[in-house]
Amino acid sequence: MKRLFITFIIANFSFLFLKSQQVPLYSIYLFNNFLLNPGITGSVDYFPIRLTIRQQWVGIKDAPSTQVLSAHYLLTNQNIGVGGFIFNDKFGPISETGLQANCAYHLPLEGINSKLGIGLAFKAFQFKFDKSNAVLIDADDATVDKGITTKFVPDADFGAYLYNEKLNVGLSATQIIQMKLNVSDSSLGKNQLIRHYYLFGGYKIPVSETLEVEPSLLIKGTFRTPWQIDINTRVIYNNQFWGGLSYRTSKDLIIMLGVKYQKFYVGYAFDYTFSSLNNYSKGSHEVLVGFNVFEGKQKGSTLL
Repeated sequence: MKRLFITFIIANFSFLFLKSQQVPLYSIYLFNNFLLNPGITGSVDYFPIRLTIRQQWVGIKDAPSTQVLSAHYLLTNQNIGVGGFIFNDKFGPISETGLQANCAYHLPLEGINSKLGIGLAFKAFQFKFDKSNAVLIDADDATVDKGITTKFVPDADFGAYLYNEKLNVGLSATQIIQMKLNVSDSSLGKNQLIRHYYLFGGYKIPVSETLEVEPSLLIKGTFRTPWQIDINTRVIYNNQFWGGLSYRTSKDLIIMLGVKYQKFYVGYAFDYTFSSLNNYSKGSHEVLVGFNVFEGKQKGSTLL
């Protein structure tokens, strides 16, 4: 059989890699939208540290899993924000581990009492394709390469973010460079990272002195794959507790809960899918924990 079966695996992997999830999927981005748009870097007057852990499609072996540690800060000149995150993302035989550095300039728009953040991010990560996960027809076939292919990948993101105390609108693009990746010595193993776009908007509506409702919308996708829309509603009580629902057009319903105690944050999201994956998966879980350094020294938003 030699390389016949492994070539079949790589050919299917190439198609799936191009058509499926290339970037991490998040459900609690309402709590840490900094991960989606570098223009958000430094948009608050404290130093938010966030750890996000996501396990997707529980019950399916080698389903996507993501871990991200992020932070950002507005420098003393009140115009330039800096920050970044380290991340690990794994999906089947593919994994990416690396870091990203962000910088943003915040332009005051006095006429509309808002600010516009323009941000750029540079990232570098190790892309790894572990062929040892392939299941061979002949387990003793020594001619099949079952090694690990790795590649150092540089990339960049861009984002713009318009915001004030009630309104926030963001537009961003990730994987701008669109690097080509060769995962084997076969032309079937040549893949390319593709550019992803995000359009996000939300508005906080005061209901009472202690209650706010925040509807929001996220449109995301590429020009090679179907686009998705997240329709969200979040209720915030006393700036300490919040709960929300989201519907994703990929047939997912997301339940979100969060609590703030002093400078600490904890958030949780559960994704339930109505697609055919429901026959195999027990849903997806996402947990976020955070701490706001320097919070309270200046007047500003405390729930981002």
